[in-house]
Amino acid sequence: MYAIIRTGGHQEKVSVGEQITVDLLKQEPGEEVRFVPLMIAKDDGTIVTDHAQLTDQGAVVGKVIQHIKADKLEVFNYRQKTGYRKHTGHRQKMTLVEIAELRFGDVVERADEKRAAEEAERTARELQRQAAEEDAEGAPKKVTPKKKTAAKTSTKTAAKKSAAKPKKTTTKKSSSK
Repeated sequence: MYAIIRTGGHQEKVSVGEQITVDLLKQEPGEEVRFVPLMIAKDDGTIVTDHAQLTDQGAVVGKVIQHIKADKLEVFNYRQKTGYRKHTGHRQKMTLVEIAELRFGDVVERADEKRAAEEAERTARELQRQAAEEDAEGAPKKVTPKKKTAAKTSTKTAAKKSAAKPKKTTTKKSSSK
């Protein structure tokens, strides 16, 4: 399930567990912030865009992680033939928010539950991999013969040297006058 929210004059597509940067919010780190969704897409494929239904039943809850500054924006003003040059920079203040909960009616997705399910799935895959490795260790291993390294490099270089063209020698003719 994901939602489209409006924050700071622009829209963001969010899902549970994502971290997004939004314009500076008044909340302190650790506090909760609520967004009214503009659209919610459920897992079964239905999309809800009715504003009245979204304000009553829908909510996107985030947790403020920290206040940060965005990347520097370089500003350079220049007027030709006048010698006017002005160089400044700007770093916008932003807030890093983690989407903790997305709800619509009775359906609620939480980030901590999603993380726990992903961790359980990851450990199950790891256990299956370890079991497969142990089964493979019990089976007889193929022994591959080692490749013989021949001294072909010395014969190749000798052949190249003998095939080299002889150097031309030039002699000066003496002129008698």
